[in-house]
Amino acid sequence: MNKFFKVISLLLLALIVLNASAKDSARIVRVKDGDTYVFRKGNTDFTVRLKNIDAPELKQPFGYLSFIYTSKLISGKMVSYDSTGKDLYGRVLADIWVDNQRLDSTLISNGWAWHYQTYSNDTLLKSLMVSAINANKGLWKCGMNGVCPPSFWRSYNLRNKNKYCKSCN
Repeated sequence: MNKFFKVISLLLLALIVLNASAKDSARIVRVKDGDTYVFRKGNTDFTVRLKNIDAPELKQPFGYLSFIYTSKLISGKMVSYDSTGKDLYGRVLADIWVDNQRLDSTLISNGWAWHYQTYSNDTLLKSLMVSAINANKGLWKCGMNGVCPPSFWRSYNLRNKNKYCKSCN
């Protein structure tokens, strides 16, 4: 009987490990902005929010450029993803890989998104953002002057957006 429980325990452990490392795949059918996309799996479309990053809002400085860069990178492609639940808006939260590359790393290292440190303590992403800032890439083209994170942008009224989120164009 004891041997039976050991075998069952090992099988359950193996199943958990396999399930934890399993990636799903879907096609990107629409890019809503730099960090939100519509996936199609079979006949079902669903909205996915990329974890670990916060990309500029479309109307925010560099928001449209982030959208264009991301669209060129992923539109129409098959991607791998690991879902970790849903956010407050019902979007699937996921880590995403495009051509076996982490999408969050790609966007941050090219300066098209912030490492969302409120929800992620990934040291690689933190160092990639510092490198993008130092290299003046993407939204960091003028360093940190006039750049405000999307979380600030969403909370500011028009007066404060104009005051603190000017950008350098």
